Amino acid sequence: MKSASNISEVMAFLRQLAINNDRTWFKERKQQFDTLRKAWEQDMERLIGLVAQYDPQARGLTVKDSVYRIYRDIRFSHDKSPYKTYFSGVIGKGGRHAVQSCYYVHMGVEEMMLCGGIWWPEKPILERLRGLIDAEPDEFLAIINHPDITSRYEWMSRSLKSVPKEFPKDHPLARYLKMKEYLLMMRVDENYFDCEDWVERVAADLQPLKPLHDFLNYVFE
Repeated sequence: MKSASNISEVMAFLRQLAINNDRTWFKERKQQFDTLRKAWEQDMERLIGLVAQYDPQARGLTVKDSVYRIYRDIRFSHDKSPYKTYFSGVIGKGGRHAVQSCYYVHMGVEEMMLCGGIWWPEKPILERLRGLIDAEPDEFLAIINHPDITSRYEWMSRSLKSVPKEFPKDHPLARYLKMKEYLLMMRVDENYFDCEDWVERVAADLQPLKPLHDFLNYVFE
């Protein structure tokens, strides 16, 4: 199905916004932004529907709850640029407020990617995740070493310098027990999105992440 948004036009706008990141410039082009954003949100709504066909956690999610606003929160930031230079959205329970493992789509000037997993979990959740990996190593390894994952994704996770004290230093899964988050990333470029069927392409490339979500979300049951 043909996408509603023209990604080359979206990216051209975002690149200009990166150069002219101020309220006056944006206000003068607000109508153009609204048109581009509305079409992109229509595609994201369809993407949510496609993901919901294979993952129940996406069912009932609205595009309003999924996508991030263009406006930056600059209250505690040294960078006072008022606008983000990317479009992005979370697909999963809670949308952009999700705490469980979910999907993420990011289309921006500096980087473009698909992601899946848990980002910055609170300490009690992180401890449960480590305990789950320790208790079910075979299931975890079978998921993350599946060719559908390894051919697309790489880990994008901060890590401790040493294994947490509750596990042996020579634990066979030490690499994963040191992680502070469990997030897989697929790097893409503008050509990946700049096609009529990018929504279907993204839905297909996100699907291999479902077993990881199911595994990580055990800790919330």
